[in-house]
Amino acid sequence: MPWIDRFFGLRCPVCGGDLDAPGVCLACREELVPERVDQAVYLGRYRRLRGLVRAVKYRRNRLALAWAAGRLADRVRAAGFGVEAVTFVPTFPWRALLRGQYPPAELARGIAGELGVPFRALLYRRRYTPSQTRRRNRHRLPQVFAPRGPAPSSVLLVDDVLTTGATFRRAAEALFAAGAERVYGAFLAVADPGRLRRLPYNPGGAGR
Repeated sequence: MPWIDRFFGLRCPVCGGDLDAPGVCLACREELVPERVDQAVYLGRYRRLRGLVRAVKYRRNRLALAWAAGRLADRVRAAGFGVEAVTFVPTFPWRALLRGQYPPAELARGIAGELGVPFRALLYRRRYTPSQTRRRNRHRLPQVFAPRGPAPSSVLLVDDVLTTGATFRRAAEALFAAGAERVYGAFLAVADPGRLRRLPYNPGGAGR
C-alpha cells in the first residue's frame, strides 16, 4: 500500500480497521463479494458500506473507487451482461466541480476500462431538483434527464447508491427514449436489494 497511507494512519473506510492494502483493507476485500439481483449488480448494502460511500463521495478516495470498479466489472462479466457501453446517472457540472470528482462517473469509467467497452456520457440533467435521498416515493420530484444522442442497444447504467430506485428509473427511461433496448444496473451500494427487481431494464417496464 502507499507509504503515505501508513504514515498518516489511515483506516479502512469499510470496517475502520488498519488499512493494509490500497483503498480497502485485505479482510474487507475478501468479504465483499458483489451480488446480482435480476439485471443489476451491487457491491453491498448501504448500511454496511456507508463509510465507503462517504470516502469516495466526500473524501475523494480514488483507490477505493478503483478497487470497487474492478470488483463490479468482474461481476458484470460473470453475469454475462452483453454491455455495449457504460454510462452513469448524471448530475450538474457545478456539483461535480464542487466535489472535485463525481463518483458515479468515475465508477462507470473504471468499470468500462475493466470491461474493455466504451465509457460514454449518454445523459444530462435538464433541470435542478433538490436532493432526493431522504424523500419518500410519493414526495420525490421527477428527475428529468435527457439523452445527448442515440444510445447503444445495451447499456450499463452506473450510480453510487440506490435508495428507492426513482433516479435510476428516470435515467433508464431517458436511455430507452434514445434507443436503448436493455439497460443493466451497477451500484456501489443499495439500501434494499429487493428494489432491484422492480427497476426497468427494458422499455416494457420493471424487471424482465
